[in-house]
Amino acid sequence: MKVTLLAYTQPVINEPALAADHNTATFLIEGISRAATHQIVRHRLASVSQESQRYVDLDKGGWGFIMPPAIAANPEARPILDRAWEDLTAAYRALRALGIRKEDARFLLPNAAETRLVLTMNFRAWAHFCWMRCDRAAQWEIRAVALEILRQLHALAPGVFAELAATFLDSPQPEHHP
Repeated sequence: MKVTLLAYTQPVINEPALAADHNTATFLIEGISRAATHQIVRHRLASVSQESQRYVDLDKGGWGFIMPPAIAANPEARPILDRAWEDLTAAYRALRALGIRKEDARFLLPNAAETRLVLTMNFRAWAHFCWMRCDRAAQWEIRAVALEILRQLHALAPGVFAELAATFLDSPQPEHHP
């Protein structure tokens, strides 16, 4: 997973409460699963552009899969997931060989399919995103994205993100495993 700050605006506003409404940040998030992006796009105040699977070509190594750490660490679980991905990849190729268009063949792709997206919000919306997604109860992948975004936002606007940084960065919470 890689999070890159693409752009931000910071009008000259010295009041953190006003800055939260008028400052924005745009991030490129790469190497995450579609399962994580389905959670991200629920943040309605965000502007989102996500890579379309219609234009990703499997024959050119265009997509991969995200392996959850719990499965990667389990020697019995990992081969099960690896086999499923191999079967799905073979099925996708077979459908394409039959002339099925990419947008129809992609229906069998799993939520683990790797993708990327560009995400823009104002600082107040980013703060809400971080409060929800940095919490230890959040799913591991979106939590990692949110923590990295918070690190970068706190460096940009420490006054706006001070409480969040103190809660999640200065004294990190342990992973939550229900």
